[in-house]
Amino acid sequence: MIQLVERVGKILGAFTHEHPELTLTECAERSGLTKSSTHRILLSMQEVGLVERETMGWRLGTRVVSLAAIRLGHLDLRREAVTRLHELRRTFRAATAFSVPHGADMIYVERQESPEPFAASARLGAVAPIWAGASGRAILAQLNPAVRHAVLDVPEWHHLPHNTRKEVLDSIEWAAEHGYSVDPGAFFEGISGVAVAIRDAHGHPVAALSVILPPGRLQSLELAIMGSRLREAAEELESLMGYGAMDRTDQELSTSPV
Repeated sequence: MIQLVERVGKILGAFTHEHPELTLTECAERSGLTKSSTHRILLSMQEVGLVERETMGWRLGTRVVSLAAIRLGHLDLRREAVTRLHELRRTFRAATAFSVPHGADMIYVERQESPEPFAASARLGAVAPIWAGASGRAILAQLNPAVRHAVLDVPEWHHLPHNTRKEVLDSIEWAAEHGYSVDPGAFFEGISGVAVAIRDAHGHPVAALSVILPPGRLQSLELAIMGSRLREAAEELESLMGYGAMDRTDQELSTSPV
């Protein structure tokens, strides 16, 4: 029975965002099973709705979608983020925040105060232009150029000086390349930060984690270390959201014994 469950897991792991439909041969090759075993298991999985037969092959069934919906429906991303905010606060001895995009703005819905006295923080419920801080730029960095342009197509953005807009766009491109964004404090006096976006199951940015600190501290910190730790925390939350789950399952199960 355990071996059968492992084989079912291997077959489920064969389907990815890049390969949502597979022929029998592809499914067998990607799962590391024989074609005859793969075919028998697929037929059994089809009976309970885990896979569906297509003209040229197989795809995940509606049962998988309904199970995912149940899981995601009971996920409180905001609550899950609080644990990571506490960890980041202790690690970097700085204020931390969880924010969500709303049109051309970011809304700060959770925060943890810095253990350092007189340190920068983020007011709970505060609203800031999406381009003005690290959190918003982390979100923008995960959008394709057309969507990004649409989000920024508001009067407040167009009223900014050309050089300021160029600096912001350059920082967004930098964030897209490095996986985290950095705000030296250009818009908010005495406040700088580092942030990462959190993506849902479809890869769309739905929230951001940020570390907030005075600009003087930002200059003395290893940004790569902070960015890496933020990215790890975001990936933990993304895993709960279902982003990249099939890809990770495929990689993990490919090393398991058949």
